[in-house]
Amino acid sequence: MHKTVEEINSTKRRFTIEIPAEVIEERIIETLKDLKSSVKIPGFRPGKAPLSLVDRKYGKEVESDVVQKIIPEYYAKVLNEEELVPVTPPIFEYYDFKRHSPLKMTFTVEFRPKVENLKYEGFIVKDEKIEVTEDDVKEAIEVLRFRNATLQEMDKDIQDNDIVLVEYEVVEENEKVENQFIKIGSDVIPMEISNSLKGKKKGESFEIKVTFPDDYINKNFAGGTFTLKGAIKEVYILKIPELNEEFAKKLGYESVEDMENKAKEAVKFAKEFLLQEKQKEEIIKQLLEKNEIDVPDSVFQSELADLVAKKRQENPTVDIEKLKNELKEKAIIKSKAKLLLEIIADKESLKVTDEEIKDKIIQFSNNIGIEPNEFVKLYLPDKNALHRFIQSMRRDKALDYLLKKAEKRTEESEEEVK
Repeated sequence: MHKTVEEINSTKRRFTIEIPAEVIEERIIETLKDLKSSVKIPGFRPGKAPLSLVDRKYGKEVESDVVQKIIPEYYAKVLNEEELVPVTPPIFEYYDFKRHSPLKMTFTVEFRPKVENLKYEGFIVKDEKIEVTEDDVKEAIEVLRFRNATLQEMDKDIQDNDIVLVEYEVVEENEKVENQFIKIGSDVIPMEISNSLKGKKKGESFEIKVTFPDDYINKNFAGGTFTLKGAIKEVYILKIPELNEEFAKKLGYESVEDMENKAKEAVKFAKEFLLQEKQKEEIIKQLLEKNEIDVPDSVFQSELADLVAKKRQENPTVDIEKLKNELKEKAIIKSKAKLLLEIIADKESLKVTDEEIKDKIIQFSNNIGIEPNEFVKLYLPDKNALHRFIQSMRRDKALDYLLKKAEKRTEESEEEVK
């Protein structure tokens, strides 16, 4: 194989390679010989037809098959010789092949940059003593009670904390909203709405002019003044279950005491998880401070697109170009962190087992309330998606590895060091 290399930038190269004609022809002949023993040629017994006749009949098909197999083989050979880890599929710029002539092709590859003297030891993170108070447990139990509350329809004047089902028109927008629940007195909605509905009953109409705050959760209303004109369809009170043995057993606990103990464990787990997330953020910050790495453009663009997509879910009307400029620095930081963690995972030979992949799929599918096989169909439809999923798990493993090795200091131990 003849090869020339052009360095476009620190993370991208252009390769021009030439595969000798004899290498390809040898593969074609080998394939034709294998084919000869199984194909039927009129006038000849199986396996007895001349190779030239088999070539005349199947040569083009075999030629195409051989070339399709040899291109990725030599592409992998180039990457191996250059010790490159691609971050995207190659882009072929030129391709030329005629039988009995060399196969010539030019392609560009974006790859993960190498980091000289990679530093990923000596991290120090803040540690905290995890404590679960009685108030923590009470709050967790209250959350359980509210989650299991039911709506009871009432025929009465609307008061604070009632749940009201309304339908209305946004007059200025000529837009109708049906079957919206509103909790009276909630700080989620402007107080003018609650005040206007209080004292009314089911079936009564209302008309409210409301100025919504700039940070209102519904970005279509944020900062605007709108007239809401509609009617009250239903009035409910939130019936919260009493804290007793019956309630505990209904949720699958042996007793109220058992429920409180389990709640305590859950709160402790949540606090430990949040602490670890903070420690991981500290590690990422230190990792980036200790190591400089160039980011391939495709990696940056992919990260930026993901960040923009998430923001657009919150506000579909946002200016995309403005959003890209705002998120550019964050995309660079996240890209660098991902690349460094992948390099560390390689250096430490951190693998993801089939069992771990299965467990993670089950965990994610449970979180969004679908069956694991449906999760796979939706989120892991092909090899590329599965590869990205596994890479994400490897990065998580690398970060867990760094956290395990990091020195954890409490405020008391930091004082001792001083």
